Amino acid sequence: MTRRQKKTPKPPAKKRDGQRRRNYGRLRAGTLIGVYILMAIHVTHWLITGKTLAPLELNEVMYTAELGIVTAGFIFMIAALVATAIFGRFFCGWGCHILAIEDLCAWILKKCHLSPKGIRSRVLVWVPVFVALYMFAWPQITRIYQGRPMATLHLQADAQGWASFETEHYWRNLPGPGIAILTFAVCGVMIVYVLGSRGFCTYGCPYGALFRAVDRVAPGRIRAGQDCTQCGSCTAVCKSNIRVHEELDRYGMVVNPACLRDLDCVTVCPQQSVHFGYGRPSLIKLQVSDTVVANKYDFTWWEDIIMAMVFVATLITYRGLYNLLPLLMSVALGSISAYLVIVTLRLLRLSHVKLNRWPLKKGGRLLPVGRAFSVTMLAFVIFSIHSGMVQYQAFAGGRDYVHAKIDGPQSPAASRAVQHLARASSWGLLPLNDVDHQLAELYFQREQWVKAEGILSQLVKRLPGDHMSRYRLAGCLFATDKAKKAKTLLVEALQIKPDFPQALFDLGALLIEQGETEQGIAHLRQAIKHRPEYADAHYNLGVALAMLGQRTEAMNEIERAIELNPADPQPVAFQQYLLERMPEVSSSLGEPRP
Repeated sequence: MTRRQKKTPKPPAKKRDGQRRRNYGRLRAGTLIGVYILMAIHVTHWLITGKTLAPLELNEVMYTAELGIVTAGFIFMIAALVATAIFGRFFCGWGCHILAIEDLCAWILKKCHLSPKGIRSRVLVWVPVFVALYMFAWPQITRIYQGRPMATLHLQADAQGWASFETEHYWRNLPGPGIAILTFAVCGVMIVYVLGSRGFCTYGCPYGALFRAVDRVAPGRIRAGQDCTQCGSCTAVCKSNIRVHEELDRYGMVVNPACLRDLDCVTVCPQQSVHFGYGRPSLIKLQVSDTVVANKYDFTWWEDIIMAMVFVATLITYRGLYNLLPLLMSVALGSISAYLVIVTLRLLRLSHVKLNRWPLKKGGRLLPVGRAFSVTMLAFVIFSIHSGMVQYQAFAGGRDYVHAKIDGPQSPAASRAVQHLARASSWGLLPLNDVDHQLAELYFQREQWVKAEGILSQLVKRLPGDHMSRYRLAGCLFATDKAKKAKTLLVEALQIKPDFPQALFDLGALLIEQGETEQGIAHLRQAIKHRPEYADAHYNLGVALAMLGQRTEAMNEIERAIELNPADPQPVAFQQYLLERMPEVSSSLGEPRP
């Protein structure tokens, strides 16, 4: 197909009779505000009733792909993809809460006379595809490599750990309020000024990559009538950096899948020629065309390669940093950092440099804004290097910790894990709870009670809902003859998690040892209720019952302990003891098994 024949430009036409130009910008703004109103209603319903529809988060598709759990987020994603296959990317332009923040930020910046200037990178545009493959394809490749079967689609309730539709745990897959606000600030505000009004949509959103692919087959597209004069007004208002007038001239429609159907180009067209309509999808149009509209990039190949390297390094460094930063925020930071590093390198070799529309260097002289930018970038690089070192030590420690669980607490892998984890814990600017848990566990298994106690005491202070840290700390205190404090911690652990068999068992044994036999027996029965195959609990219960003279039930419990763990000689010996001295069984039989 050749270029559409040029037409003689016509003067702007008068408004057609019976037609009224609609302001789609205001209509879309109202729709995006409605999205947040619905989100607020959803959260409010959960807060009032304690149970609500599971969050309509697109990232819950990963749980469906990996575990087969059909979730509300998965159904929502399927519906959005089907709609995109028909109408194009209307969901992105009219229903995305992140885009609402981006557009609000762009509007505020414009009011402050700071219009964001978009960039065009041939490498960063592939970031959403890379992240989408990592999120959705890589787990499946790993599953196939490990020989695990494909998950079967099924529904679940809260009692099974992850509810499909109705849940009490609305915030189950969402960051805390502070991190959520920070994520919005980075993905919806900061990225807008640095990379353009649709910076996250273009250079960060993995779901956008899926929508881009499906958009190719959508018959609903932005199209042009025969009276288009190629005035360029549509390109001037396009927030997605699409050369709209050129694509309309060549193809008669916008084929670029970055088009979010916000319809600003339709609103601004002086001829009212640009419109949304149906016809052949862009995939067919591009297949029969001999040329495409050439993209104009803002970076050399070397700069783009450097940006790719910086993006990967930043993503690895910041993803999950201090157990706080989520993936999408790390992706946005990676794209922002990649561009800012290029601006910094340009400061070193060019005489005129701008960041967005702010001049940093002019005539070879670094301006005050440029000096402030340079100092900020130096601090950011130093912080990133430090964060990368902490992340590496935590990663290496976690890797060796897994091997130590197999090889034992005295193995070389355990020694390496202790070294790496201790460095990560001491170097971190913020607490690393996962690292401290692993380090405390290794100290506990090595019977280094004082070191384990110090770390666990800090975890107990930092994490009010952490039952395991309280349980481990109780074990350290019991080993150092601090039974009273240990008892208090076991009670706290059970208040947090009442069905915790190990804590019930230990508290029961401790109560029996302290002479509170009836209470101890009650705790041991609870431990067996929640874990029927708990051989040690059956044995201790049998001993306690024998102390109270309940010989028949005591013998039943001892026999059950032998059945569950026939290799343990202690229940066998105690059974023989009962058989030999059945009439004389009394509280003098001794202490229960610790």
